[in-house]
Amino acid sequence: METRPSACATHDALLLLLLTSQVKAGLSGCSLKPQLGMQPPLPPEAVRELVCSCLHRDPIAADLRCSLFVAAAQNYKRDSLLRPFPPRYISGANKDFEELLADVKSLPGVRELVRLRPGEGDHHLALTHWILSSNSFAVKTLQKDEYAKLCNLTENERTSAPVPDFLFELEYCDQMNVRFERMRTGRDVFYAFHGSRLENFHSIIHNGLHCHLNKNSVFGEGTYLTSDLSMAVLYSPHSSSWRESLLGPLLSCVALCEVIDHPDVKCQVKKKDSEIIDRQRSRAKNSEGGDVPQKYFVVTNNQLLRVKYLLVYSQKRNLSRHSRSTSWFLRHHFAIMMSLYLLLLVFIGALNSTTFVSFWSKLFR
Repeated sequence: METRPSACATHDALLLLLLTSQVKAGLSGCSLKPQLGMQPPLPPEAVRELVCSCLHRDPIAADLRCSLFVAAAQNYKRDSLLRPFPPRYISGANKDFEELLADVKSLPGVRELVRLRPGEGDHHLALTHWILSSNSFAVKTLQKDEYAKLCNLTENERTSAPVPDFLFELEYCDQMNVRFERMRTGRDVFYAFHGSRLENFHSIIHNGLHCHLNKNSVFGEGTYLTSDLSMAVLYSPHSSSWRESLLGPLLSCVALCEVIDHPDVKCQVKKKDSEIIDRQRSRAKNSEGGDVPQKYFVVTNNQLLRVKYLLVYSQKRNLSRHSRSTSWFLRHHFAIMMSLYLLLLVFIGALNSTTFVSFWSKLFR
């Protein structure tokens, strides 16, 4: 009599095959293959295994992606910042921000996520799975000693720029690399920094930098970059992130971009085999401030650049005893100034008092 496998055994075999294929198919670094729109949702146990695999492989990179998503979700401009938006929170044409924010605020840290038991936190795991899923790129954590190599890619002077606390590399899929190389067509590539608010980076790493979204038009329309990291940091203030993040609750992020040396990249560059500045490349369209300054670049074509590295600064990790005392003075500066002001008034009043002047003169007679 022929023996047939049980339904449970068949399900386990299919699940094992699914997990093996998805983990092997994923890019290196922290990335999971997304679910295709026409496929049924993955079972919770499959999602759990995929998420845990990614968290074990590169927990810092996974933490970063969650932090960028949370920063965008918590911002009041979340509707425009969450691009892409998790489909499980869409009902018809409506986005359920209330349910999304409830899950975001209760999302456990990566250490707690891997400890969840079967049946616990399935909605959190599903959200994390979506955040970490991408078929076009992966995020990989780099060692801090790679910072010197990144500085050598630009004209940045390390002495004048703050050293990042974390470094990450974006690894693109073959299709994206082929598209970029086709656009390059033998031209040189250089690197430059782009500073932006933390809540923008969820969209930036998924969709790239878009010049039409740039609000700074002093030197023309386009995406602004610089070879000076200390300048880029000024456009990347520390912002509230994921409170459960291993990186810290207050983060700042700067992108180091690959840029194709193309006429649509406006900058101060000399003509070939000449000492004369190429005026056709020194001014962008609709510039109000004249030529693009030294160490700045205005990219007017989205396809000429892509984010390659992320430099992340954590305010928590930079707090020394000195900075903590400084921050105490900053938090209480109004009370301190008022106290000093009152002391000054008392001193002036005493100087104008005949009784005090008489006492003072007798004291030092």
